Amino acid sequence: MRPAFLRSYDLAHHLTLLFVSAVSTVLLVRGFLAATGYPQVGGSSLHIAHVLWGGLCLTIACIVLLAFLGPGTKPLAAIVGGAGFGLFIDEVGKFVTKDVNYFYRPAIAIIYVAFVVLFLTIRQLGRRSFSALEATLIGLDALQRAAADRLTDERRDLVVALLRSTGDDGRLATAVSKLLVEVAANPDTPPGAAERAVRAARGCWHQLTAHKRFRQIVFTIVSAAAVVSAGEVGWLLRHGVGDLSFSQSAYVVCTAAADLLIVIGALRLRSSIVSALTWFEHAVLLEILLGQIFLFSSQQLAAILDLLALLVLWALIHWGIQFERQTARRAFVQ
Repeated sequence: MRPAFLRSYDLAHHLTLLFVSAVSTVLLVRGFLAATGYPQVGGSSLHIAHVLWGGLCLTIACIVLLAFLGPGTKPLAAIVGGAGFGLFIDEVGKFVTKDVNYFYRPAIAIIYVAFVVLFLTIRQLGRRSFSALEATLIGLDALQRAAADRLTDERRDLVVALLRSTGDDGRLATAVSKLLVEVAANPDTPPGAAERAVRAARGCWHQLTAHKRFRQIVFTIVSAAAVVSAGEVGWLLRHGVGDLSFSQSAYVVCTAAADLLIVIGALRLRSSIVSALTWFEHAVLLEILLGQIFLFSSQQLAAILDLLALLVLWALIHWGIQFERQTARRAFVQ
């Protein structure tokens, strides 16, 4: 029996766009409302809540996905849909209280938990390797990109490598693989702004990692970060464990564990960049998924800004891991 849901090759990228768009929307909305004194749209008799604009954005995202083909539709739908979800979840306080209280104190914690669940869902969907059937459909998507002059040589090579790794020798998979090998990837089309930015980022990454002092500099930075974090823990413990609340105690344990993961990653730098980055990713995820929860009990909105910084850091680390793995995969195929 064939599975009902088959995953996209870019699911992690597109869902991360949706996630970041949603988090950014909540931050922008809350910041704007606080700066402008919480104005109401609609005059004295009406109040057009921004949850309605969220519903409109979600509807637009659905229309884009259902009505149009092409590789550009999913990123657009992810950004617009993420903004819609952010506008929706930002008003959760109104819909869990009898007095429709936007300022309900636990609302931000509810928003955070919703983001954590979304984040874990994205991580879980991207963990498994692709099946042979999924690889074939990904190959067909690459051919669709070629028809729209949006297929790059790098994308083609990665998809061909994926098709070969699954070992599917069926007629359709074989035909798709053959067509991808034969098709010319954008021979006359200049790269777009996004592709140029990605190429520039990869060039910078190559130069950084090739520098003889790269590992030494990274080791120094992460070690300093671990020392600063340990100092914060020491400050919280200055009067002993007995004076800490439950949230503070849990935060101390979580931070100490994250510092340990950072130290392990720093020690792994000499032998493997991917291994070191993986340990750093574990540390950041531990802070995102556990440490920040306990911060919300005391800092509330300020903790969301900390969350945004951690998300940016995680995105950079995750990109570095994926780039190194793709480079190794292409080298293995060639």
